[in-house]
Amino acid sequence: MGYIKKKFLGLVFALFVLAISFVLLSIVAFYRVLQQKETVLQEGTLYDLSQFTSNYMDVKLEGYLNTLHGLSDLMLLRNVEWPVIRERLNAVVKSQQFQHIGLSSLDGVVWATDGKDDFTIDISGRGYWKDLLAGSSIITDAQDSLVSSNQIFVVAVPIVNRDGGVVGVVHGAVSLNEFQGYEAGRVDMGNYLVFVVDRTGAFILRDTKHAESWNYATIFQELAQEDSRGNAELIRSNLQAGTALQTEARFLGKDFILCFSPLTLNDWYTVVLMPKDEISKHISSLLDTNINILMVCVIVPLLLLCVLFIFFMKKEINVERNKEFQLREKLFSDIEGFVQTDLNEDKVIYCSQALGLPEGSMPFSHLMEVYVNQKVDQESQGKMARILAVDNLFEIFSKGIARVSQEYRAVDRKDKLRWCQCDIHMENDYESGHVIVYIIVRNIDEKKRLENALKVKAERDALTGLYNRSTATDLINVFLHLHTHDPKVTHAFVILDLDNFKVLNDTLLHKTGDKALQDVAQILTTFFRKEDVVCRLGGDEFVVFLKNISCANVEAKLSVLMRKLRIAYTQDDKSVTISASAGFAMAPAVGTTFQELYTAADQALYQAKHGGKSTFRQFHTS
Repeated sequence: MGYIKKKFLGLVFALFVLAISFVLLSIVAFYRVLQQKETVLQEGTLYDLSQFTSNYMDVKLEGYLNTLHGLSDLMLLRNVEWPVIRERLNAVVKSQQFQHIGLSSLDGVVWATDGKDDFTIDISGRGYWKDLLAGSSIITDAQDSLVSSNQIFVVAVPIVNRDGGVVGVVHGAVSLNEFQGYEAGRVDMGNYLVFVVDRTGAFILRDTKHAESWNYATIFQELAQEDSRGNAELIRSNLQAGTALQTEARFLGKDFILCFSPLTLNDWYTVVLMPKDEISKHISSLLDTNINILMVCVIVPLLLLCVLFIFFMKKEINVERNKEFQLREKLFSDIEGFVQTDLNEDKVIYCSQALGLPEGSMPFSHLMEVYVNQKVDQESQGKMARILAVDNLFEIFSKGIARVSQEYRAVDRKDKLRWCQCDIHMENDYESGHVIVYIIVRNIDEKKRLENALKVKAERDALTGLYNRSTATDLINVFLHLHTHDPKVTHAFVILDLDNFKVLNDTLLHKTGDKALQDVAQILTTFFRKEDVVCRLGGDEFVVFLKNISCANVEAKLSVLMRKLRIAYTQDDKSVTISASAGFAMAPAVGTTFQELYTAADQALYQAKHGGKSTFRQFHTS
């Protein structure tokens, strides 16, 4: 019996030893597999960092181009003097990161300002000048500044008139030192470096973290010192082809993992490097302690160990995933919010808390409904709901469009309206084939308010706030071109001229005359409909264009208006009463352009003036 017991115990002990050995070997094998997967995950995170850095820089470059395109559009509204142009350019220099900005005619001489001083630059000899004359927008590589010792790159767009001809150039220079925006998004993911190179491998920007360690002009010169893997040609061919690349190389006595990601707006690449030993240290710090504890506790029932291990690994994976998302969000520190979604599954992968949306799992389509209803201004809700609809995003992507941007007004956490821009980037996931959508919400309130202020200044008469002649001419001509095909639908062109206005100026001085013009403008604005065009042509002459109105209704309205425009002004016991005379012509019967209707209405006004004033006449064709 004792022999059998000993034999049984020996068998149990042997089984126990075998079980322990199996568990230990399994743990060791599992540890190695986990180490390999963690290495792949870290390398993937490094690659994502490279892509997001490229996207960040693309967004900045696109912002520069949009700013200059906005200025080029404003320059076409009317001819303005240099002091007015300089004031607008200074506003842009202060609100953007331009070193200087200016305008050029077709001779290549840029009249520029840096926010303080004016100067000229001759760019006719620069390689990009011919491309600008051909109608192309330009973002150059790094080059020496013509007016300072700084290294810059140039952002320039042509000014194109309505006939498609280039009539000038908006030219801006950005200092490379000011462009290193990715440093603001630096996160503690190890000793990684970020460079920017062009397709020849020449350094555009060096990482300020260890800039002193990189002594050569190109990345290939750095490679030539130590790397013997033959990767230089692989890197060179990918750079020339404009494709992304992840590889390994040796610099400064260390083995690095390198990720190259191209920018879409020019021929630059972001290069993210991390020493391989940093990844090993990171993996060891995550895994070693917990694996040792697991091995010490191997005598604990295997099922409990498995349960604890699975629970722990899930927790660690979630921590790593959150670190990755935090990393992405810090890279976009100047962006208000970020959403990542799997469009095929209608699933939200990540939504930043800064957007103030409900936490918890909900379909992407539902989350966007909540965002539009709670955050977007009522006037923009319909448009944003259509853009963010899942079916619409699928349709856009199927047409080969991977990027969409839309400006709108949204409500912040203090219930105040501000302008935002929603940038939508779409791509196919390599593994699942699903469409992955990145939605970036940017606060552009200051920029938009500046644009609107410049637009109002360009379109409006400074004294009365009414449309000026140039803007009114464009608005009326466009409307007439689109809406005068049906002769049964008529419109009215009215010219108003103030009676006794010169007497008012001479008797009560120009201050009272200005007050009278403002009073008349206020009466016209409140008397006519919002869709009508009210304009001050100059002096005491006004134009009103009434859309979709009959001749009888025009006469009825002018009869009332003549009475409203009889206004008396008194000062120092002196009193002057002004009134208005008007002439009008009907479109399309009399004409279908601003000039034709103006000529006819002016003749009718002449008849009204000589018929007793404070009255109106209609132009009749003979």
